[in-house]
This record gives sequence, C-alpha cells and structure tokens, in this order.
Amino acid sequence: MKIKLLKRERINRILSAIYDYPLTIVEAPMGFGKTTAVKGFLAAKKQKPLWITFLNTGEPLSFLWHEFTSEISKVDEEVGTRLQKLGFPVDVPQTAKVLAVLGEIEFKEKTVLLLDDYHLLSNMQFSTLLFQIVSEDMDNLYIVIITRDTTKINFTDLYLKGMCHVISQQQLKFTDDEIYSYCKMMTNTISEADLSNISKYTDGWISLIYMILVALKKGIPVGINDTIDELVEKVLFNSYDKFLQNFLLKLSIMDSFTVEQVLFVTQEEKTHEILKSLHRENSFVFYDDINKIYKIHNVMLDFLKIRQHFKKEELQELYRRLGQWYLERKEFLTAYSYLNRAGAVESILTHLNNPANIRNELIDFEDSLEMFRRAPQELLNKYPIAYLQYILFAIVKGNQGTISVCAKRLDQLEQDFELMKNIDDRYRNRVIAEANIIRKIIMFNHIEETSSRNDFILELLKGEQSYILLRENEFTFGSPHLLYIYFRDQGTFKKILSTIINKFPVHSKYADGCGTGSEYLALAEYELETGGWQAAELNSFKAIYKAKTKDQNSIIICANFNLIRLYILQGKITKAIEMLKQLEKDIAEVNNPIYNTTIDICKGYTYANLDQAEKIPYWLQIGDMSSANFFYQGIAFNYLVYGKAVLLSRNYVKLEMLAESFVDYFSVFSNQLAFIHNSIFEAAAKYQLYGLKTGTAVMESALVKGQADDIIMPFVENATHIMPMVKAIAHNDSNNEYIKRILVFSEQYVESLNSAKLKKVKLSQREIEVLSLTAEGLKREEIANRLFMSQGTVKTHLQNIYQKLETSGKVSAIKIAQMNGLI
Repeated sequence: MKIKLLKRERINRILSAIYDYPLTIVEAPMGFGKTTAVKGFLAAKKQKPLWITFLNTGEPLSFLWHEFTSEISKVDEEVGTRLQKLGFPVDVPQTAKVLAVLGEIEFKEKTVLLLDDYHLLSNMQFSTLLFQIVSEDMDNLYIVIITRDTTKINFTDLYLKGMCHVISQQQLKFTDDEIYSYCKMMTNTISEADLSNISKYTDGWISLIYMILVALKKGIPVGINDTIDELVEKVLFNSYDKFLQNFLLKLSIMDSFTVEQVLFVTQEEKTHEILKSLHRENSFVFYDDINKIYKIHNVMLDFLKIRQHFKKEELQELYRRLGQWYLERKEFLTAYSYLNRAGAVESILTHLNNPANIRNELIDFEDSLEMFRRAPQELLNKYPIAYLQYILFAIVKGNQGTISVCAKRLDQLEQDFELMKNIDDRYRNRVIAEANIIRKIIMFNHIEETSSRNDFILELLKGEQSYILLRENEFTFGSPHLLYIYFRDQGTFKKILSTIINKFPVHSKYADGCGTGSEYLALAEYELETGGWQAAELNSFKAIYKAKTKDQNSIIICANFNLIRLYILQGKITKAIEMLKQLEKDIAEVNNPIYNTTIDICKGYTYANLDQAEKIPYWLQIGDMSSANFFYQGIAFNYLVYGKAVLLSRNYVKLEMLAESFVDYFSVFSNQLAFIHNSIFEAAAKYQLYGLKTGTAVMESALVKGQADDIIMPFVENATHIMPMVKAIAHNDSNNEYIKRILVFSEQYVESLNSAKLKKVKLSQREIEVLSLTAEGLKREEIANRLFMSQGTVKTHLQNIYQKLETSGKVSAIKIAQMNGLI
C-alpha cells in the first residue's frame, strides 16, 4: 500500500485530534492501516514519537517497564533511569512516586507516546498505570493507543471526562471514491464491475483491497468469498520457492528483528540479501526507521504463525538460538522467555544458579512461575540456588496459600540435601543455610523461632555471606516501626526487646550487614513507647549512625521516625517537620519503592498527630489499600494512619465501623501495638457517638492492654481526642501510677501542639483559581490565557500548591483540595 495515500486530507484531519486529547485510541481490525496511518501522520508533522510495540500476551511487567522507561529516557535520561530503578509501581504510594517523577519532565514540544498492538497487553496493571498518567494530563504529552480490540480497555471514565478520543474503523476505512482512485492508480485495466465488487466486498479494508489488486495483476482469479489468509497464500506466499517460504516461517517466531539477529537465529549466510529483497518486493515485510528493525506486517505475520509447520525439535532450536542471542546481550528477561519456550529449562536454571545473577527482577520472566512448578524435583535439586530464588519470589508475590506450599518445598529441598550422597559438604550446608534463611522470612514475626535459626545458619555458612539475603534487602518489611512487627503477645514487649538486642546482630553477620543497627533501633523504640525520652533520643542516633555504615535505609527511616515522634512530644515541632522533609528527600534518592511507601506512612502518621489532615498522603486519607501486600503496606501499619485520618475527619460512624474491620488486618500478624491503637479509635468514636460512659468502657480495656507492657505513647499521641475519658478513668482509679503518667505526658503533648500554633493549609486566591481551572480540565496554556498570566506563572502556582499540600501531581492535589474544602 502506498504510504502517500494515507497523507490525504481526510486522514490528516481525523488524526489531528491526537493533539486535542491526552489519550487517543485508534481501533480497527488487522489490516486497516492503523499503524501506517499514524506513522505517516506523525512523519508529516516531522515528529519522532516515543514508540512501544506490544509483542505477545505473556510479557512480564518488568519487561514492559523496561520498554516504557527506555522510551522516557529519550526525552529525559535522568528521569528514565530513576523510573527504571523504582521498578513498576505495585501499589498506590509507589504509583504516586512514579507520577511525581514523570511530572518532573518538561515536554518542551508536543510529544506522542505511541503504544502499538495494545490488544496484546494482558496485564491490566500496566493499563491502570497508563490511565493514571493520562489523568495527570501532562502538558505536551499525548498518548496514542493502536489496537484491534477495545473490549478489555476500560476507558469510559476518561472518555466521559473529555480526556479520551476514539478513532474507529469507520473513520479509517477507505471511502468508495478513495477505493476507486487507489485502484486506478494501482492498475489502469480494472473494470467497473471489478471496482464495484471490490468496494462491496472489502468495505474499505485497505489490506484486502491491496491483496485483490495484486492478485488481479498476477492473473490470479480471486473469489468473492476468499479470506485474507487465502489471498496471502495465493498472492504472496505461493509465489516464493520452498526455501524462501521456510525462511519466512522462521522469521515469524520473531515479531521484529535485525539482520544480525536473523543471521544468528537462522544461520542463513545470505540473510542480508534476502531481507533486502523481501523488503523491496513485498509490502508486508518492511523496515522500521524509528527502531531500526525489520518487521512483518500483522496480516502476513498472523498467516505465517498459523502456517508454522516446524517439527517440535526444529521450533525449539529456533527459540533456543533466539534466547541465546538475548542472553549474550544481557537482556536476561527476554532471553529466559525464549529459552523457556524452547524447553531449555536447564539453561535458565544454570544461569540463575550463578550467585552473580541473583537479582529479584530476573525471576519475573514470561511463565516463570509455571516453569518452576512444572520442573521435576530432581532437576530443581540440581540447581538449588535458582530454585531458592523462585521460592523467595513466590513468597513475596503470593498469598498465604502460596506461602504454605513454599514452606513444604523448603522442607523437601532440605530433606533431599540432608540425604544426598556424593555431594560436597560445603555446598550441602550452603543450600540448607539458604533454605533456613528463606524459612525465617516465611515466619518473619515469630521472633523466637526465627532468631533460634541464626546460630545454625552462621555455623553452616562458616563465615561466608548468604547468596539469597543481601545487604540491600529491606529489613523492616515496609514498617516504620521495628518493634511493632515482632510484638505479638501482650506482656512480652520487654522480652521482645531483649531477643532483638541479643539475636539480631548475628543476622547481619551472614547477610552482609543487612539489619545493622537494629538492636539500637529496638531499644530507642521501646524507650519512646514506655516514656524514656532521653534514652529514646540517644539510641535513635546510635541506630542511625550504625545503620549508615551498611546503608541500612529501613533502619534509618525507623530511627528518624522515632525521633520525629519524640520531638513533637517535646515541642520541637519545627525540627520534627524539617527532619521529616530531609528524610523524604534522602530516601527519594535511593529510588526504592518499599522505602517510598514507608516514608508515606511516616508522613501520614506525623501529620495526623499534628492535626494536618490535608498533608496526609491521599491514599492514606481514603484508605486505598487495594493494591498493597504485606511487604509494601508496612504489616498493616498503614491502617493505623488511615484510622488517624478518619479520626481527624470527625466521621465517627465510619471510624467505629473501621475499628471493627481493622481487627482482621491486625490479627494476621497479631500486632499488639496496633490493637492498642485500634481500641483508642473505637473508644474515641463511641465517646462522640454515645457519650462518656460508653467511650470510657472501651478506653479502660485499651489502658489494660497498654499497662501490661507499660506502653504510653499511643495514648499520649491521641491525647486531644481521648483526654476526657482518661481523666474520668484516673478519677476512679486515683492510685494508678501508669494512668497518672499518661495524663502528665498527654497534657505536655497537647501543650506542645498548642504552642506550635500550627495553621491549616491555606491556598491563596490565585492558587485556588489555578487549581480550580486545572480541576475543570484546562491545560496550562488555557489557564494562562483565562487568568491573563504567563504559562511559567501558572507552573509556579501549581508547584507551590503541590508543596503546600505535600503532594506529587495534579490529580492528587485536586482530590486533596476538594476533600479538605480548599477548592
């Protein structure tokens, strides 16, 4: 098909709408010229788009993320690198971080991100993120989706908001006049009858028109009922000899390819000449100037894939060589995917069994979990380091059922290696040690059981470091509070502290320093929760300094969070806020999604204590935990922050109901500190709804839980909401020294907050106008024109708004402002 025909005025007019909407969806069946039309339009505009082509339905998120960030790097290399390090966002706070980083890009000119063959995307997480990017409506960024099918694309909300435009098959197909002109240009000998039949038969389907005309030129009679596949076979495929037919079939295992790649996979010495000839003679084999690769048109590609007649061994050899091609270029995820298709499981296991290749993302390739499930135990035992990586990956990604299965797999592996003969004892011990390390992760907050394995693991490793558990592994599972994780049973708080002080330093000896400083952190947290302010500050700093020697960011976060809570109590609120902001800045440079989530939880907790609800991260204000798992959500600590946010909103009916449901979340890991906080939520709600007597009854039970371990801080930090109840209980139990201490420190806490005279966030009139217009969907240029200011001034106002609301982008700023009555 002649590309110049797609530059006609009608198509240009239709595609010009790309620049009117953040998202344009071009939908039509195969062969309607969708991709060619968009490519031709952008070429005419002298635009080089960012381009991602989806190749198959099994691509893992890690691969898709690599493709996306690589394209972003073409605009801003630094941002692209940071996004790649962050990894694909798996929950709400990580998504907010990704959107914030993306928002730093200044698209100085109109930029199109084109997603081709989007119907091959099976992972809806990527689609969800894409639509969140669209919702941010970034200036000069336009996203175009090219797809055969929109049934799985939930774009209704964006469409209703006027942010999405759909270009359909009806708009792309050739009109009768265009069919007539095109046919006359291709051949002067076509009859009027043939023209009429072609128009009726093809309904403007350009690929079918093209095939019919080629057939007619070759003297091949074309039946009116011929399918497109039958035409491809008659007109194109059968015109080649057996050698070229087989060569094309080999090419069809790849969706795109370079000359060197084809030469390596097919081992055909004349590859370069053959590809040039195919490209010259066949419109269905073309060269992509943007990505510098050859492609086969989908019409031809689909036909070839159906016609693939290779013997199983021959097809597997092609996939094996293709996998080897990517392996040599260190594109491991793609390599593993093709090697898996080749049935070359042992090649993958050999590579993964190398300790130098231990990285979490390398396990996440196409059908990886299924590959390991299918692999026989004998083979997995041959490559135990690879097998252990899979087990750890399955635990992190799975649910309780998966974890139970993984525990049985560890039992079997350990048993097999204990009984195995003719094996080096050092290697046997290594495998058993690594299995026990993973078992510690499964039973992570059963501190006695996990800690009892430390000496055993250390003895097995003989002073060597673990392969599986490295220094950079996250130590506190996303929680901003270490003791919170392990405090499972009432009355054991001090015992837990003792175990951590005595046992945790052993862990860091075989984990390359992972967990360094945890003993001082635990001591600092214990002192804060029980009222030892001086020791809490001293040991927090000890934890920070020791943790820094081994880059233990999770320990550093927790220790800083401990200090921030302490400084608020002591009235050093400005210092506390400055520390929080500096911590957020420092951790942002680490580019770790778990740490970013932990920082959000710290921010939410801190601003809730300061009665600044509008600065609590939006996902925590509304309790959007839908995508979180226990690693990322801080072992349910996030629900404490959600509860505090609802308490500040004074929606006491909602808080009462949430307190009931929170019990289920806190019971998963039996978090005793969480139960104390939750009883405080329930008491505060019932006090406001039913009066002092009802609230006091619940508060008494909360105090009993706290007194069992001399814990006072949860009550002190909620003093503004519970003081009348605590005073009433103290009056009836005047000899209770524990309650007296809580009253003294609660009064100090309230005084600190009052002295600080913290003001609610307020937006200036101009900021309100700018954000209101943004909420209406106006772009920066339109807002500038409406308010008679420069676009730079609009940008400055928006940045000031984001800073005031402690948020990262348009959507969250609008939602927070609306939720808190600022606009």
